[in-house]
Amino acid sequence: MASTRRTGSFFLLQIAVGLFFLLMGLKGIINYDSAGSQVTRFFNDILGSNDSIINIIVSIGALVSGIIILGGLFIPLKNSTLMIATLVVFIFWALKIVYFYVANNLMEPDLITWLQNLSLQFVILMSVWIINRKYS
Repeated sequence: MASTRRTGSFFLLQIAVGLFFLLMGLKGIINYDSAGSQVTRFFNDILGSNDSIINIIVSIGALVSGIIILGGLFIPLKNSTLMIATLVVFIFWALKIVYFYVANNLMEPDLITWLQNLSLQFVILMSVWIINRKYS
């Protein structure tokens, strides 16, 4: 009985994390060409910033990650393939945390908000780690 609940929990966690990445990627790609994004890119080009390339790379990576994580549930793939794929997702999400929350926006806009956003990122990171451990 306990293993059935545990398996169901892993299944639901993997669906939730896979959908999160899939939808995050789709939203980033779809909104890339919106009027607001075009204005932002215009001002970024004037000011010499090139965050739009990083944002589209993160969006594509998130989309692929969501497909891989969800695909592991419904497509018969080797455990080693899924373990490596989720490990790559884990590493890139950890790098994203370092880039966006430490290197560029350390304690911004204020400490409490920063800690709350950082903790959410760590929940996602640890969820990917749990999924990775399932396949190792």
